[in-house]
Amino acid sequence: MNQERKALLPEPGTFPDEKALASFVLNKMDQWFHIEEQVPGQYWTGEETRIDAVLHPRDRTGWHDAAPVFGIEFKNPAPNTGIGERYGWVAQAVGYTHCQWRGYGRLGIFLCPSPLTWLLSHADDIAAIRQRQISPETLEKERQRVRKYGRSFGNEYSAEYVESEALLAHRRRLGELTYEDFAARADGYASADAREREHDLRMAKELTHLLGQLSVGELMPYEKSGWALMRSGVRLWSEHEGVTKVPYKLRPRIGSQRA
Repeated sequence: MNQERKALLPEPGTFPDEKALASFVLNKMDQWFHIEEQVPGQYWTGEETRIDAVLHPRDRTGWHDAAPVFGIEFKNPAPNTGIGERYGWVAQAVGYTHCQWRGYGRLGIFLCPSPLTWLLSHADDIAAIRQRQISPETLEKERQRVRKYGRSFGNEYSAEYVESEALLAHRRRLGELTYEDFAARADGYASADAREREHDLRMAKELTHLLGQLSVGELMPYEKSGWALMRSGVRLWSEHEGVTKVPYKLRPRIGSQRA
């Protein structure tokens, strides 16, 4: 996951299904790559499978493979997609790197979008999330909570009591946020928001390098670069800059070679 240029993260639910996502992206990629969809393959166990698409560049100039080719697996995030499901996509992609694909052999696999978009989305939304914790809407939820609590014991609290309890909880949260900022500044961060964002970005970077070591990359659009093939946080190709000079190959690695 490249942190130098911001990834243009897809909103969950943007596409109705995986097929619509694949169609949109492959229509974009068609101007730079030959595309074969629904390519059959076989695991080492003999079990059969299929990958969404196999791409190879229309212009091979500058690529570091003699016959550059790679697989793409699409996943359509939904608003309720959980972490377990996202890591299930990673496990599937890693398994695909060990498959033999008809006409291609083993392939490096790129997921679209990145399975780590949830981490980057959270990193970008941290300030907004914290603001929501002290918003007027949150205060109203506190009022409703106090009323519901009283009614569960057969009490109908007065408006004044409800307001005082809700404000007390609201001020307690403000105090907690203030303390979090104080603790973060003591650790050398500008604020608690900055500390949490840095943590998320660091985790995304580490996981990206781990996936790269397993021959799994990502296909994502980035600011300035446009659509890009990334692995281990390194851009291998982008629509605006073409092939990079980094001598990374698309084919799965053997042993501990650099991703």
